[in-house]
Amino acid sequence: MDTTLENADGRLVDQRTTGGSDGRFEFDGLTNSQFRLRTDAPGFQPLVKELDLTGPRQHVYVDIVLLPLTKVASPASDLPTLTDESAPRKARKEYEKGSRALQEQKSDEAELHFEKAIAEYPCYARAQTNLAPALVMQNRIPEAETALKKSITCDGGFLEAYTRLAVLLNGTKRYPESEKVIEAGLRQAPSSWDLYYQLGTTHSALGEYDKAEADYLRVRSLNPAPPTELHVRLADLYHRMKAYDKAFAEMQAYWRDDPNGRYAAKTRAVMHEMESSGLVRAAQTPPPQPQP
Repeated sequence: MDTTLENADGRLVDQRTTGGSDGRFEFDGLTNSQFRLRTDAPGFQPLVKELDLTGPRQHVYVDIVLLPLTKVASPASDLPTLTDESAPRKARKEYEKGSRALQEQKSDEAELHFEKAIAEYPCYARAQTNLAPALVMQNRIPEAETALKKSITCDGGFLEAYTRLAVLLNGTKRYPESEKVIEAGLRQAPSSWDLYYQLGTTHSALGEYDKAEADYLRVRSLNPAPPTELHVRLADLYHRMKAYDKAFAEMQAYWRDDPNGRYAAKTRAVMHEMESSGLVRAAQTPPPQPQP
């Protein structure tokens, strides 16, 4: 199970790979700020949670509950993991050692074993992909990017590499490059809602709001329980497009679904402002909810 932590600007802060029966992990030394927590595990839907660490607290505990992945028939879903099958036994042994080291947050040791696996079989896509978080933990972003690109070149059907590379590129504001990577991934898996979510982020940053709207609506059609932040992203798009009624409706939906969420206070303020300025007809803004 892989868990990444991003700051408010979408930049990667830290990453954890966990294993074992309990799957516990910790992030230490965080500033008083707001973060986005994302968890991925094979066979399950990705989970995104917003974390607000601005209050006077020392520890925040988060329960991660993943939903099984609903498989959608597509050419990509039938592709074998080519490089797993082709990698020699010695390379697979080094990969296993690297994975254990990564789970224990031993980035140097993990890097060493993944590099040995790659030396045995340079096109071992899974080893290249898992080398990337070991490098990210050492703040070696360009090298992580190179490993992910190599993974995609070696096995175009290994979708995890596309998602990780898109996050890296968006985090460094290289949006046109991210767009190309995501589109390549979608050609492999046209029903990947997670890739569409990343594409919406990319198109929004590029100012291509019609495309971003289509991306986010596609997420909604593919995933019956998308991150609540999707409402906020759509509301921002509609506001910029001057579709104020749609923007207001998305803010209402976010406020209803996550009344104590990261954007709840700002959403309520914007809703009242829109009503008072006449951008939307006076509507019943939900009453304040008690804080837990």
